[in-house]
Amino acid sequence: MLDNKYNIEEKEIKWEKFWQDEKIYEFDPKSNKPTFSIDTPPPTVSGELHIGHIYGFSQADMIARFNRMQGKNLFYPLGFDNNGLPTE
Repeated sequence: MLDNKYNIEEKEIKWEKFWQDEKIYEFDPKSNKPTFSIDTPPPTVSGELHIGHIYGFSQADMIARFNRMQGKNLFYPLGFDNNGLPTE
């Protein structure tokens, strides 16, 4: 039976613990599994995030998840670019 009210804090804690315990997102450079690497340009802080960022990252995320489910050792670093005038 589903809860009457969705408790996002409770679910985030539960699933974050599961991901960490199972090492779902861990990259092991010494693994014998085939490695799949995704290198994407990070979004900049020079402007507001917009739907184009979501569109671009959802494609890469789908490819990453597919390859992870195929049993590959996935290297998918994420970050933000902090160059430009707003940083200065």
